[in-house]
Amino acid sequence: MKKYTIRYLEELSFNAHPSLQTQYYDGWVLRFANGYSSRANSVNMIYPSTIDIKEKVEECEKRYSMCGLPCIFKVIDEDSKIIEGILIERGYDIVTPTDVMVLDLEDKEYVSSECVITDYVTDEWLETYFALEKYTNKSTCDTVTRIRRMIQVDTFYCIIKEDGKNIACASAVIENGYVYIANVIVDEMYRGKGYGRRLCETLLDQAKKKGGHTAYLQVIQSNKIAVNLYEKLRFEKLYSYWYRRKIV
Repeated sequence: MKKYTIRYLEELSFNAHPSLQTQYYDGWVLRFANGYSSRANSVNMIYPSTIDIKEKVEECEKRYSMCGLPCIFKVIDEDSKIIEGILIERGYDIVTPTDVMVLDLEDKEYVSSECVITDYVTDEWLETYFALEKYTNKSTCDTVTRIRRMIQVDTFYCIIKEDGKNIACASAVIENGYVYIANVIVDEMYRGKGYGRRLCETLLDQAKKKGGHTAYLQVIQSNKIAVNLYEKLRFEKLYSYWYRRKIV
């Protein structure tokens, strides 16, 4: 059951964070998005394979090289034995170990805070997100904009304002009752004051009104502040993954 759940959440996350181009190669999903985020620019090994693994790794390297991108493999802990040895031999190092956390919403209640909430991505939300993430590269901003506007399922976008300033934002995507929480970020000057929790509870409240029954998110293990927040909200780790990227 856990293996099925992992695969299903991975599929849902593809829809929640689309890539600009997707290729399917003998059970592997290759995602391309101009290099913005490993999530949208990596090889995902979520279905069974028939071709020799070494042959497949070499082919993936060729395909990403043709696009001028590094070849990055997403490795889920339960499947790590299949691929890890080969990637290590070929000079791939671990990048950003991440936990996927889940939360059953059925018996929980949340209250929306005073936020600007929209069910589509607005220019204001994008500008807020870029400012808080300190994205100034036009190509990166354009890619993020395209990705957000490609999402084809229900979404929520939230902004918190203080003293006329946009100081925090987050987003959620809901599909088949599963709510993906992402892009939770608070201005450095306002951190430690509960704004992150307010963002999450507002999105969870909105999602429950849309029939959401389970929330999930991805958090980098080294981001202890975020991990602590999600644990306080009663999220629990389901599985881990990490990226393997070739050392140059």
